Amino acid sequence: MKLSLLLALTIVVFLGCVPEKETTFMGERPVTIKFEKSYSLDGTLASLETLGAQNIHILDSLMVITTPQRDTLYNIRSLHNLGLEKNFIRKGEGPNEFENLLRPLSAEKKGNDVLISFYHKARQGIFYFNLTQSWYGEIDIFMDTVKLKKLNEIYRAYKIDDERVFIDNMDFLNLNQLYSVYQLNDQQITRLDTALKSGLNDQQDSYLMASVTVFNKLKRKYAGGMMFMDQLNIYDIENPDNSISITTNKNVESLSTAAKASMPLKNEYYVDLRDGNGFLFGLYANLSRKEWAIGNSPAEVHVIDWDGNPTCKLIIKEKLLHICIDSANNLLFGLTEKDEIYTYDLDRVPELQ
Repeated sequence: MKLSLLLALTIVVFLGCVPEKETTFMGERPVTIKFEKSYSLDGTLASLETLGAQNIHILDSLMVITTPQRDTLYNIRSLHNLGLEKNFIRKGEGPNEFENLLRPLSAEKKGNDVLISFYHKARQGIFYFNLTQSWYGEIDIFMDTVKLKKLNEIYRAYKIDDERVFIDNMDFLNLNQLYSVYQLNDQQITRLDTALKSGLNDQQDSYLMASVTVFNKLKRKYAGGMMFMDQLNIYDIENPDNSISITTNKNVESLSTAAKASMPLKNEYYVDLRDGNGFLFGLYANLSRKEWAIGNSPAEVHVIDWDGNPTCKLIIKEKLLHICIDSANNLLFGLTEKDEIYTYDLDRVPELQ
């Protein structure tokens, strides 16, 4: 009897000592960085009505505000005159058919037209909304799909050039994030990396792998700020061995550790990530979900170059839910939980002038 109890106790102790599975990016743990410089920025409240705003995007000379609470999903304004606005894409045309419409991937110029791209699951590809022709024609104009066959669970997809597409998709069986390069002409994957190994065991915890992401077409790089782990990943599409992950925390916890905390007590880290003038701008919370939801903490924005080097930290007294960058005018726009939009002058930051 004593031997059985001793054996059972030994098993319990052994199981309790099994180390947590690490979360790795391209096979490595994150490099710790430190911001040596910090700047406080005062904002100016923009005089525009943004009731029902969910997110903001700067595309060419236009501001796109996603408005899922309104009858139309896009409220679009001219940056030259924010009072000049038009609304596009009625709900009947939107979520029922285009479930990723509220999360546009990017914008690109085709001739004189600005095209907004988003991933269209039902059509198995990247779908386009012609913003310029819709603005002047005052009707919603959609364009052909870039087909992406043989691929499942696509999270984000971006055209690298006319021949290739970069794809971020989920491996639900092993709970890993896959990055691949897809050749359009023969519909084949020419490069596949298991970029993020989560270390998770339960598929119900797959949401912990969520990231806010941005693609830089000129640099051929893709970045993701993780929401539930204090880590930002930068993937080099042309030279994957040069990819890097970074953190500001010397004792960053893995996703398997985050999975143990109750939902209100799980920490959130990067809640938005944008690209502008050669830098990454990461809106950083570092608060529990409960503190983030009910608090009024000043915004903290990490400015990092595309090689993972820390540039500076921006402190903003307003609590911001989303940010975006107007590179042409060197402005940061911030959206508050009160549907207000503030502007911040980045020329006041020496490193960003």
